[in-house]
Amino acid sequence: MAGSGAGVFRATGAVARAEVWSVAQGRRRRRLAPFFVALLALVSLAASGCGTIIPDIPEVMVTNQKLEEADRLLSSDPQGPIPQPRVPAGLMAETDSGDAALGEGKISYTVAVTAPPEPAGLVEAFEKVASIKVMADRPLEARLTLLRRLRLSLNQGKDLLASWGYYEGRAEGRLDDGPTPGTYVARIELYPGPLYGFAPGKVIISNAVPLTVGPLADPEGEDIARELAKNLLPPDREVFCPPPPGGNPCPVNDLVTAGLKPGAPAKADDMLAVVANLTRLWKDRGYPEAEVTASKYSIDTGQKTLDSEIVLTPGPYVKMGEMLVRGDDTVNPRFLRHSINWVVGQDWNQDLVQAFRESLMQTGLFKSVEVGHDQPPDQNGNHPVTVDLEASPRRTVSGSLNYDSDWGPGLSVSWEHRNLSGWGDRLRFEMPVWEDLAQLGVTYQRPFAFNNPKYSLLAETYLLRENTENYYLASASLAVGVERVINRRLRGRLQASVEAGDLDDFILKRTKYRILGLPFTLFWNNTDDFLNPTKGIRASFLISPYVGHYFDDFRLLKARADFSFYQSLFGGDKLVAAVRLAAGTITGSGPESLPSSLRFFGGGGQSVRGYEYQSIGPKNVRGRPAGGSTMAETSAELRFRWSETMGAVVFVDGGMVYNPEDVSTYIGRDFLWGGGLGFRYFSPIGPFRLDLATPLTPREGDSKLQIYLSLGQSF
Repeated sequence: MAGSGAGVFRATGAVARAEVWSVAQGRRRRRLAPFFVALLALVSLAASGCGTIIPDIPEVMVTNQKLEEADRLLSSDPQGPIPQPRVPAGLMAETDSGDAALGEGKISYTVAVTAPPEPAGLVEAFEKVASIKVMADRPLEARLTLLRRLRLSLNQGKDLLASWGYYEGRAEGRLDDGPTPGTYVARIELYPGPLYGFAPGKVIISNAVPLTVGPLADPEGEDIARELAKNLLPPDREVFCPPPPGGNPCPVNDLVTAGLKPGAPAKADDMLAVVANLTRLWKDRGYPEAEVTASKYSIDTGQKTLDSEIVLTPGPYVKMGEMLVRGDDTVNPRFLRHSINWVVGQDWNQDLVQAFRESLMQTGLFKSVEVGHDQPPDQNGNHPVTVDLEASPRRTVSGSLNYDSDWGPGLSVSWEHRNLSGWGDRLRFEMPVWEDLAQLGVTYQRPFAFNNPKYSLLAETYLLRENTENYYLASASLAVGVERVINRRLRGRLQASVEAGDLDDFILKRTKYRILGLPFTLFWNNTDDFLNPTKGIRASFLISPYVGHYFDDFRLLKARADFSFYQSLFGGDKLVAAVRLAAGTITGSGPESLPSSLRFFGGGGQSVRGYEYQSIGPKNVRGRPAGGSTMAETSAELRFRWSETMGAVVFVDGGMVYNPEDVSTYIGRDFLWGGGLGFRYFSPIGPFRLDLATPLTPREGDSKLQIYLSLGQSF
């Protein structure tokens, strides 16, 4: 790097074998640390105007001779996956002592990072991991502290380049004086160099622990063998896979089968994924204790490739037997047997075991479920699959006080009985009460319907009294149906429903109505948390034909789709972006001929915040919302979390309800928008939310503030 009076230092690429060599060189320089400290102090005091001179860090020259020595050093540390570079100890020592010697008061700095256009995103990725950028808002006391931060960041830069497959990459930087005293500019340039590709690699099946059927005769000897396998590579480095007794073939003896793509960019994350998949394949094919006990990675500077040798210790070969339940005895054994997803006598399959465990945990009946194979095999060589259960409390009583601008203050109580008959069934009574809304609901769910773990029977009934500015409703409803789990993320529900009651919309006279429906709903959910998701997608699609009578007979088809997307911006739950989209329509009958309970309304805590409940949409002759046959809504939130228990949300919502003649002309153009700020308290049962919202496109009569308080995120 050029620059009058400005010293330069650099960090070279994190090549697998040469990096060990560079650390060894750094150790020999430790004795010179006091000299460098004194020199740095003198130069720093003498420097003026054009920058700070920084001692040069010698580049690591990758030669075949040095690689021979580095290869010997690396083989003594097989844990891998790729050795992480370290700042040489001598340089750290000189920086630490210099900080103590030179206190200069508070200083500040800016960072300027440059890199070639390829690979794309390199600067952004570097700025997310580099200490000098991440910690830029923290005050410093001395220039040498800033120099140490810069050195560390350059090593982080070459780490990053190596993890992307640029093993000869380097990072260079210098520290220039800023425009005012006490300010500096850290200038960093990233040089990727050539992109390395994967060589085919090798899988070495360790015979330190024999492949056997059943437990080993000498467990102590197995432990000793495992320790040896962690520290030694087979001297011949040849691929071999001796078949165990019984003739079970070697599941995987090459990295290509495990997902390695020779010639593809040699990215560290991809290599780790291949190694993890290698272990998983063995665990799914009869070897539940398979583990990688050693690994070696080396680069070929001539061919520009990363080679790998993975030592895998299979452990004992296991065939799955009958289920042996230990612990909870309140669940009917037949219920548990219906959950079994393996065939007696098949090879151990860890994926099936994990799916079995998750299916039991999802019932809510157990605090913990552990699955193992610690019992001796039967006469057929099958190991009993042990299932250790810890039961959850069978009954729960709960209550809550609520307040929001839709309904005012309210009270909700519930009682739930789980495992009522020993078949994992669930009976729940729930009664939320507000001044203008009262409801009593009873729901029952019976899993493993039709002797099939994928099906559940559902039944629910509700008594409802609702008194809004738009209508008065007193009704009773009953729905029965079946739910089917299609896969871990997708499930479907089909119900038959009946509803009847009295309805007064304050325009027509109060009249009785009745509705028969056949709603079908698909649910998709791959989020990581039900109440506070940080990544993934939730979606639902409802379609339902209805027939009924309200002043006259009617027939209609109602459809609605809801979609929510969640993405952590920096990993974890510190900053999460969330987006919601919803749309619905009714065909077959106009909204004026339908009971109000079937129409779409907008506004409120679960719709467009900032507007009163059900206040968005077409108006009747009295100027009150009458509901419509089409709706569209959207929401966006930026969710912050600054501690284990506290967080905040910035949000904006929009939406509108339409009649058929309005849709083609106005949909999306006349949205009403609301926005605001929310606060979150993260409790053990989920986040409590307090949202303060205001209309961004206010109408005459709209309140300036709406308040919402409830459990769980808004969507």
